[in-house]
Amino acid sequence: MIYSDSDIIEALQSSALVIEPNPSRTMFSTSSVDLRLDNGFTVFDAPPAGSEILIRVDQADPEAIARRYGREVRLELGQSLPVRPDAFVLAYTQERITLPRDVAARVEGKSSLARLGISIHQTAPTVQAGWGQNGSAPLRLEISNVGPFVCHLTPGMQICQLIFEELRTRPGQELNSRFQNQSPD
Repeated sequence: MIYSDSDIIEALQSSALVIEPNPSRTMFSTSSVDLRLDNGFTVFDAPPAGSEILIRVDQADPEAIARRYGREVRLELGQSLPVRPDAFVLAYTQERITLPRDVAARVEGKSSLARLGISIHQTAPTVQAGWGQNGSAPLRLEISNVGPFVCHLTPGMQICQLIFEELRTRPGQELNSRFQNQSPD
């Protein structure tokens, strides 16, 4: 069952779901809640002309690759990050999330951004049931610009939406995700 806005609000009020800071009413749609963009980014620049970086994905450590080939950018109030066509950046949500063991979520893009070519996840929309049980955690977004325009991303903008889904039964195992305690700090 997908949660309606009323279900989400009720779950937040009872602390069954935790979103910190608590979303304002303007951030809700009929079956989702919007999350906002934090001010830190990992920016990947294109390799120098005539060179390429080869990665064995079956042996890759994505966070180690981000540290080696990405550069950290932290924006001040009023600044924005230009994202050129074919660019890829990592970013966090301002909100920190905690899910109970019987609720999963999907992070999805917003159609207003998609129509400009901005994708906020590649193939990883699932936020596993039990996320944040060891401490609320933001979501890491994989942002791509597949459109023809340079699009500026501004901290605090509503960047994505969460859709909550109740599991029919509780999982038989605890969440064991290497990204569970990710944080921009």
